Amino acid sequence: MNKLTPNFSFTEMSLDRSSSKRKSDEWLSEQLSNEECQIIPIWRGQFLFNKTNLFVFSGGYKSNAVPEVLGKHDKKRSCIFLGMDNALPIFVIDISYMEEDNLSRICNKTIELIDLRASLAFVTNKQASILGYAHWLTHWHRSHHFCGFCGSSTKPKNAGHSLICINNECGKEVFPRTDPVVIMLVEYKPKNGPAQCLLAEHHRIPDKVVSTLAGFVDPAETIEQAVIREVKEEAGVNVSTVQYITSQPWPFPSSLMLGFYATTDDPLIHIDDEEIRDAKWFTADEIRTFDEWGAEGDNYQLPRKESISRFLIDAWVENN
Repeated sequence: MNKLTPNFSFTEMSLDRSSSKRKSDEWLSEQLSNEECQIIPIWRGQFLFNKTNLFVFSGGYKSNAVPEVLGKHDKKRSCIFLGMDNALPIFVIDISYMEEDNLSRICNKTIELIDLRASLAFVTNKQASILGYAHWLTHWHRSHHFCGFCGSSTKPKNAGHSLICINNECGKEVFPRTDPVVIMLVEYKPKNGPAQCLLAEHHRIPDKVVSTLAGFVDPAETIEQAVIREVKEEAGVNVSTVQYITSQPWPFPSSLMLGFYATTDDPLIHIDDEEIRDAKWFTADEIRTFDEWGAEGDNYQLPRKESISRFLIDAWVENN
């Protein structure tokens, strides 16, 4: 199957990350003072919405709103530069230190806290890509307050895109990491009858939801080897061919999903019940009868539409 064009969440990053310019403190201060500057607040992993409208601080540091939110917090420490949307600088600010009761007061609006996944129902893919990026970086900052080499505190560098140890004898600089994950739809073509694909019920998702197999890439293996290993470990199926299709950034919290189609000549399944609850072969006609995620009843359900798993399944069904 030819490479497919992704049409799922987090795949339309439109910002110019300005990797060279953001190293300049002077340039960064200019962007923070830009009257067009927008700063997206995030609170304990959730974004602020007024109904379905994302709340942002507009006007940068020339306005009075943002300093009030920051209080005594250093703006260079708290604000992370995301990129330029044409001439519009966009930052994210983590206000997790604030009490929830204060959020509506400082925003002067009725605010609803909505996590990233729930917001995908009403934001555009472009917005989702920016919010996913913001979620990704702020999570990394929260989990790297201390140096992994000497245990000293860290401070931001490069507009928040790296952290450096404040211990001069150590001085280690660390960068955000992405965890590669392979996700694959396995196909079996019997001598008689239609093609079938392998879908599984996973422990981490609700009963009756079936999805593709997936797993992290281990050290010292290629992504193709990871596909073969994961299918064998989880379902006991030997894969004969592996074809890369497309990828998806997945900010929960920091993965890159690498999508594949694979084939097998042997449909015998031996599941690892510590990895998955069940796995079965399904035809395209059977999958067409499945319900959407969250439906009531005992019918099988498909993964959420924003996922690469759903994309791989839908494309396979369409081609069969």
